[in-house]
Amino acid sequence: MKLSDVLLQHGRALEWMTSAMLLAFAVTLALPGDTLAASPSFASFVSAGLDEAALAMPISWIAAMRMAGLYVNGAWRRSPLLRMIGAVLGVGVFAFLATMFALPWLTGQQSALGIGAGVYAVACLFDLLAAYRTGADVGHSERLG
Repeated sequence: MKLSDVLLQHGRALEWMTSAMLLAFAVTLALPGDTLAASPSFASFVSAGLDEAALAMPISWIAAMRMAGLYVNGAWRRSPLLRMIGAVLGVGVFAFLATMFALPWLTGQQSALGIGAGVYAVACLFDLLAAYRTGADVGHSERLG
C-alpha cells in the first residue's frame, strides 16, 4: 500500500489532517516549558485548573487511535468503527478547544477574539462531517461482515 493511498483514499485526507492537528497540539504542550503560561489565549485553560499533562495525554491518545484506525482502514473490519469513535472524540476535543479559546473574549477578559476559537471551530465542523461519513462506513462494513 502506498502512502498516497493511505492519506487520500476515499477522501480521508481531512481525517488525517484533524488527527495530525490533535497530535501537534498535544506534542506542543508536552514540550519543555509552560506553554499555557506563555500566552493570554490560554487563560481559560489555566483558570479551569488544567495543565499541559492533563491536556497532552488524552489528546495524544485520541490522535494515535485515530491515526491507527486510518492506517489500517479496511484491512480490519472494525476500523470504520474506530474511525467513527475517533471522529466523535475529535468533535468533542475541538469543540472544547474552540470554547476555551473563545472564553476570555466572551467573558470580557480579552478585547479581541483569539484565532484559536475560529480555527478549532472549523476543525470541529469537519470532524462532525467525518463522524457522519464514518458512521456510513460502519454501516457498510457491518452489512459486508
